[in-house]
Amino acid sequence: MSAFKELLEQTPLEPEYGYLRQPPSGKARLWHKAFEIFCAGLFNLYCPLKVFGRENLPAPPFLLCSNHSSHMDSVALMYASGLGFGRFGMIAAKDYFFDNAKRKNSLPLLMNLIPADRKSTRQTIARLMVACREFSQCGPRSIIIYPEGTRSLTGEIAPLKKGVAMIAAELHLPIVPAYIHGTFQSLPKGVGFPRPRRIRVHFGKPIIARQFADDAADTGAGTGRLIYTHITNELEQRLRALRDHHHTTHGH
Repeated sequence: MSAFKELLEQTPLEPEYGYLRQPPSGKARLWHKAFEIFCAGLFNLYCPLKVFGRENLPAPPFLLCSNHSSHMDSVALMYASGLGFGRFGMIAAKDYFFDNAKRKNSLPLLMNLIPADRKSTRQTIARLMVACREFSQCGPRSIIIYPEGTRSLTGEIAPLKKGVAMIAAELHLPIVPAYIHGTFQSLPKGVGFPRPRRIRVHFGKPIIARQFADDAADTGAGTGRLIYTHITNELEQRLRALRDHHHTTHGH
């Protein structure tokens, strides 16, 4: 067993995030349903949403990874999937969503938020992976994660970080690339309320992260970091291909 896998086995889920081990119940379930109804109205009437490639979604659990330029992105992805909001969790910055008392008391339960520390150490990465593992095994359920790491200020896709590849490879989860268009125009960073815009969500075919590790093992080449780089490069190529396909097809 590798030292990191051993660390994963020894790292417990922190008690305050125990809600990740179980589906929403009681008031949390009611809030989930109310929020889902609100978003159905939002994406049918105010910001009409159209989905492409939904047939590419595999059976959960999987990682759903898209470009990120708006707080609308997560709800757009969940609604577009057709799987129900309770089937998804979102990786979210711990300092922004959990260390703020006002946000901490509402958003983590409502959105199934999974805390991620911006300071990457072996311990913080292990805690994040344990939280992802515990969440995905309950249901099973899938996880939305933005590989750019933060919202884009221009609407363009920034270089991707390797965290997605590491989680996918170590937890043996497929990665579904997705491209969202319209949320940046509706609710960019700094805007308080969505503007009426058309939203488009494109789902691509899944990337089977485990195949990259298997291929490296078969050839005897490739360390963990190199495997993560290959997966990250593949994901970035697919995100940009979905973007290019959207603009070629729709012309804007």
